[in-house]
Amino acid sequence: MTLVTALTIAESQVRVPCNEARAALDTVTGLTAPQALEKLRFATGHTCEPVARIIDKAMSDARSSGLDPRQLVVTAATVTTGEDIVRVRRKAHGKADWIASVTSDIRFDLTPRGLYDATGADVAPAPSPTVSRREDDVADRRPADRDPLADSVRELLYEVIDPDLGINIVDLGFVRDVSVEQGRVAIITMTLTSAACPLTEIMSDQMRAELLPTEGDRLVSDFRIEWQWVPAWKPSDITAEGREQLQAIGFTI
Repeated sequence: MTLVTALTIAESQVRVPCNEARAALDTVTGLTAPQALEKLRFATGHTCEPVARIIDKAMSDARSSGLDPRQLVVTAATVTTGEDIVRVRRKAHGKADWIASVTSDIRFDLTPRGLYDATGADVAPAPSPTVSRREDDVADRRPADRDPLADSVRELLYEVIDPDLGINIVDLGFVRDVSVEQGRVAIITMTLTSAACPLTEIMSDQMRAELLPTEGDRLVSDFRIEWQWVPAWKPSDITAEGREQLQAIGFTI
């Protein structure tokens, strides 16, 4: 029996390796959207924040469409290898090279719980309202309570480099959250390896140069850094790309 789904979520070029995304979705298939979100963010063992963010956005979109996320079950998940995101990696002393970040194309359905429970059948994708996450329509598809500038601001932070390591602060796990307040003020929640780290001013200057350039258009009118020291930064906060970069310069991690 084929089950018609309520909502199909598709997002391209998610910054997560294909095998990790597939494993994450396998652990939450059959759970309601809130249960899946909680498990991917807070459960002991395998967590996956990139996939959790997609489910979080999907829940907001469901509410915007008059659907209760508590009554929607994650089904029909598929993950394929996405096109690499290539960007310039700036190093210390004015050096730079190209770096490619692996991505995944992720798709899953949110099925009404009543239909899912009633059939107990395998769920197959079917024509349904689709929430596309491609760059050309993401702005039109975002829920009203989420500012699309936040993701753009986060992308700019990949250009902010730890001067000691020559690696960007996002891949090092220093950026914990990005939001944009009224008046287009970016709020960047950050941490460092230690509250006594002497590089805070240097990083702040780099962020100002990226977010508030003296020439050209600005994404935001201003920004503010909110330092968060609890929980403390730990090596597991480093992304897969960050680990590769650290290994390339001789670190064992």
